[in-house]
Amino acid sequence: MNHKATSMAFASILISAGLAGCGTTQASGNHATPSSSASNKVIGVSMYSLTNPYFSAMKKSFITHGKTDGLKVEVEASNGDQATQLAQIESFIQQKVAAVAIVPQDSNSIVTAVKQLNQAHIPVFFVDANANTQLMKKDGAHEVEVVESNNYAGGVVVGKELVQHYGKSAHVEIGMVNFPTASSTQARDAGFLSVIHQYPGYHVVSTLNGNVSPVTGLQVATDMMEAHPHLNAIFSDTGPAALGVAQAISSMHKVGTVNLFGFSSARQNIAEVKNNTVYKAGAMQQPKVEAKVEIANIARYLKHQSVPAKVLIPVLSVTKQNAASRIPLSFGNE
Repeated sequence: MNHKATSMAFASILISAGLAGCGTTQASGNHATPSSSASNKVIGVSMYSLTNPYFSAMKKSFITHGKTDGLKVEVEASNGDQATQLAQIESFIQQKVAAVAIVPQDSNSIVTAVKQLNQAHIPVFFVDANANTQLMKKDGAHEVEVVESNNYAGGVVVGKELVQHYGKSAHVEIGMVNFPTASSTQARDAGFLSVIHQYPGYHVVSTLNGNVSPVTGLQVATDMMEAHPHLNAIFSDTGPAALGVAQAISSMHKVGTVNLFGFSSARQNIAEVKNNTVYKAGAMQQPKVEAKVEIANIARYLKHQSVPAKVLIPVLSVTKQNAASRIPLSFGNE
C-alpha cells in the first residue's frame, strides 16, 4: 500500500470512530436546542482568512459537503481581525442560523461570542482550533464539538524530523516563527518543544510571531538570522509564514547553513520539501477532512443524534522521500 492509501485509510478509521462517538460524549452543556431536521438549515462559518489557501480549501469542503447533508453554508472571513469576527458572529445571531462553526482568530476573545451564541440558543462548533476551554468553563460558555488536527502530534513529528536531520548529539541553535494566539499553534509548539527539550545540545534562541503571513515570516526570519548569526534551523508552526522564512533564508544567502522545518500542508510548501534545498521536512494537516467531519456532525446534531465532543484528524509527515505522495492530498493552485 502506498503512502497516500495508508494515510487515507488511517484517517478513515479515526474519523469513523469520531463520528460514531466512541470514547466520547455529546456536549450536553450547550443551551442550544437542535432542530428536528437538518434539511434546508443555514450554517454560519466564521474563518480566520480566505486568502490563505488552507482556509479556502476548508471553505470549499464545508459548502460541498453541506449540500450533501441538505445544509446551506455561509462562510465569512475575519482576515485576522478579532472585532470583525465578533461582528460576523453577531450577524449570524441576527440571521438566526441553525448552528455556527468557528475558526477562532483568538482563542480567548472568542469566548465572548460563544456566550452570545449560547444565549441565542444557537449551537457552537469549533474547527481547526478551539477556544480557551478553561476560560469557557470560568465564564459558563459551552460548545458542542471541536474538530481539529492532532496539532500536538504534528509538532512532535516535526521535532523528530529536525533531530533526525542533525543527530541527537549535535549542537543546534533553533529559531521559532510562531503564531502565539491560537490554541492549534500553541499545541504544535508544545509538541515540537517536547522533542527538542530531550536533547541538551538543542537550544531555542529566538521566538518571533510570524502572524500566519509570508510577508511577516520573511521579515521576522530575516531579523532572527541577523540577530543570531550561528542559527542552524528555523521551525515555523504555520505554512504561510514558512514560505516567507524560506524566502528569507535564500535572500540572506543562508542556504545550506540554515534549514527550515515546519507545517507544510499547501502544495507549494510540499513542493519546497520535495526540492529539499531549504525546506527539509514538515507535517501537513487535512483541512478538507476537518470541514467534512465538522459539517457531517453538525447535521447529525441538528437531527438530535449524538456527536463526539472532540475529533482529532491525523497530521501526516512530509519528507523528501514521501513528498510526491503527499501532493495529491494537498491544496492550492488547483
